[in-house]
Amino acid sequence: MEYAPQITDKEVEENHARFSERASIYEKRGLDFAKAREFILEKASPLEGNILEIGTGNGHTTLILAETGYRFVSIDKDKESLKIAALNLAYEKVLSNVTFYIMDGKSLTFKDGDFKNIVVINLFHHIAEIEEILSEINRVLCGGGKAVLADFNKKGMDIVEAVHREEGNMHENCGIRKDYTYSYFHRLGYKIQSYDDAHHWVLIAEKRI
Repeated sequence: MEYAPQITDKEVEENHARFSERASIYEKRGLDFAKAREFILEKASPLEGNILEIGTGNGHTTLILAETGYRFVSIDKDKESLKIAALNLAYEKVLSNVTFYIMDGKSLTFKDGDFKNIVVINLFHHIAEIEEILSEINRVLCGGGKAVLADFNKKGMDIVEAVHREEGNMHENCGIRKDYTYSYFHRLGYKIQSYDDAHHWVLIAEKRI
């Protein structure tokens, strides 16, 4: 189902204050979300053709893509996360670049081969049934298409979990999945490039025609 956010100027400003404050907490620990996304997308560029982002979350990647000028589709099963992402995009006046859908990445409603590029960043550690989402990525990615896959490494996850503990929360973590993800797409014949920054592993997987 397509999600059309209903937001007010007051919500945009209040959300931006919260978003900036939380980003600064991570930056003080050395984890800069914006710079990390820029590193990942630099390795993935160019992204030619249409784009699907799976796992909008609060919109860190969504914002970088939109500010770069891409127009794309972003999906998340959590409506509240989509609203936060929309508020972040609205603050930077790039909300019109994105079409949001309330949708589970393990059961996409798109047709086979619908997308030239699929971007999935910092989602895999939330997913217990990882093979289901990897299968869907492969299904909706067209031949010659590119999957941009990344998540926290141990150092990055340690920072995230420490911040959540300080806030009195537990962060969902089903494990580091780089090797499994690499093996899955390697078996399918993808051409894969592997990168690492200080806090993430990154795979750029190109589907053979």
